[in-house]
Amino acid sequence: MAASPQAPRAESARLSNGGAGREKDASSAHGREYIRFEVVDFHCKALSKVVPARHRDVKVYMYSGALAYGANQEVMLLPDEIAAAGCPNAKLVPDWSTEQVLPWACRPSKNIVVKRVYCEMEGMKLGPRSLCGRMLAELKSFDGKGYELLAGGELEFVMAKCKDGSGEVWEPMFNGPEIFTTLQSCKAIDFCYDMERHMESVGVDILTMNTEYGKGQLEITFAPKFGIEAPDMTATFRTGTKEMAQDLGLRATFMAKPFGVSGVGNGGHMNFSIWMPGGVRGSDPNDVVSRVTSGKLNAFHSSEDAKGLSPAARSFLAGILAHAPALEALCSPTPPCYCRHGNWAPTVANWGFDDRTACVRVKADRRGPQGSCYMELRMPSAAANPYLVLAGLVASGLDGLQQGLDLPPERQTKADGAAALPTALDEALRAFEADSYLVSKLGQRFVRWYVDVKRAELKFIEERLKGTSSTDEDVSAAWQALYFEFV
Repeated sequence: MAASPQAPRAESARLSNGGAGREKDASSAHGREYIRFEVVDFHCKALSKVVPARHRDVKVYMYSGALAYGANQEVMLLPDEIAAAGCPNAKLVPDWSTEQVLPWACRPSKNIVVKRVYCEMEGMKLGPRSLCGRMLAELKSFDGKGYELLAGGELEFVMAKCKDGSGEVWEPMFNGPEIFTTLQSCKAIDFCYDMERHMESVGVDILTMNTEYGKGQLEITFAPKFGIEAPDMTATFRTGTKEMAQDLGLRATFMAKPFGVSGVGNGGHMNFSIWMPGGVRGSDPNDVVSRVTSGKLNAFHSSEDAKGLSPAARSFLAGILAHAPALEALCSPTPPCYCRHGNWAPTVANWGFDDRTACVRVKADRRGPQGSCYMELRMPSAAANPYLVLAGLVASGLDGLQQGLDLPPERQTKADGAAALPTALDEALRAFEADSYLVSKLGQRFVRWYVDVKRAELKFIEERLKGTSSTDEDVSAAWQALYFEFV
């Protein structure tokens, strides 16, 4: 992680106008400048309006029902309250601390600078970013502890090339499986080099890059960040990577299973820990966690517990496991996600020390440094929205803390009493609706919109399969039609 996670945002703020200490319209000195006023929808898809920098302080609006779009806009819902209000616009409220120059979007030959600022829709309160921020604020205020979530992890995605020149038929950039194989990595390494360079400039600190098990599959790991900056990092990476690939005539897709209907898919494992004020100041410059946790204590770590886990860690984890069946609707939000079950993705709500087959993999050592104690939620596919995953995770963990839930024994099976995770999206949506705690915590309106959009996507797939034999090829084609390009 960069020594100062805020530095890229601060630098882009100095380059912009319209605020104390900011230059007046950088476009006059540096050519044309544009700002994407960007909202992240339920699918982690960026929706934006591009505004010339000279109009940055002018009110910008977007259709208030835009969050009810599907993964592509062949699925479009009209929520009842939006229809009743006459389908009005909502004002976009920018969070100017997120303003950044996007180097891959700039056009140096035309002297064009492009920035992005994350926005919320005024009055909506169900946008993924605002929902996540609300849960993080509740965590921080819990019991006066000042808890902050530190999150990082990994993302897998597939690089694809056009098969026939039509722009309609795609195939993996390379064949697999060849995980970690150097010569396999070299087939996409120039793309990775450019991607890493651009991402560093926007504060996305990539730690490792390698090929994975699947055809065309790459895995990227990230240094962690605190709070809302963690999902901001993932959203920036996803959109930026897809945009860079598109500019080269390629596709980068985070859909869980782009080709075929069985076997390994794209995962989005999330590493997390909770920190609070009170630690010793100072850091190890060679340790990415130490750099950002100076002056903080890891609330998960205990030097007194035989396993190295604090009571707070155990209760927080117990809350996640208690709500895991409902969380699957957020962690596995598309039908292809369920191909991953049993293929390095969990099938029951359990946990284990350094166990890659568990729902939550735990790393802890009572004698080790605080930063070595964290948990890895292995449920999410790469298609999951990081804001929604974190919101659900924090809400579930808070329930464990508030109730003081006891942590079940590690590595439980279904026969031992571990809850089975849903095996299909419709089952996960029902579990989500039935979890009264999560519905109340995340909001009935959000749950209704989210579930309705997902059911509309299921209907779209069902309609696509009518008149076919529903072979594996037919199903894969229907999935691709909905998710391949924009997820």
